[in-house]
Amino acid sequence: MKEDTYLVWKKTGVLSSKLAYIRAASASFYTQREMCIDLQISEKTFIALKNKHPEIAKAIEEGEAQLLKDMFSALKMKAVGHKEKVTTKSMEKNPIGGTKTKINEEEKYYPPDFETIKYILIMKFGKRFDPKKFMLEMMEKKNEQEVWTDVPDVVVGADDSKEED
Repeated sequence: MKEDTYLVWKKTGVLSSKLAYIRAASASFYTQREMCIDLQISEKTFIALKNKHPEIAKAIEEGEAQLLKDMFSALKMKAVGHKEKVTTKSMEKNPIGGTKTKINEEEKYYPPDFETIKYILIMKFGKRFDPKKFMLEMMEKKNEQEVWTDVPDVVVGADDSKEED
């Protein structure tokens, strides 16, 4: 009978590094197939390991949770805007001979992105911020019958002043 890959990893002392790899790969955009190639196992074996050993499934979950957290952080940064220091290096020839390295550091400003703000508001807070909701409410109000409550009754075309002969 063939020994379980998980147990082989544990016996040889590489289990913690394999779990760390699975966590890191899951926190990036690696596919299961790419992980299997790097781990040198088949996808069938990987699926069996996930089902049999909760530590592997947990490593995948933790990696995916980290990826989600990173994506939301990037989305938030884009929504609120941010500043970033950009460093550039250039070489200048020295008249005496040789070169001089010049380092420029600038601060670049990325303004808030309103489409991203709308997306976050809709995703996080739901329909309260959905622009379509406001359009539907406006259409519903437009279709409501108008009721005038503070206007005195006036008969149109009636002549209130009568001339006495």
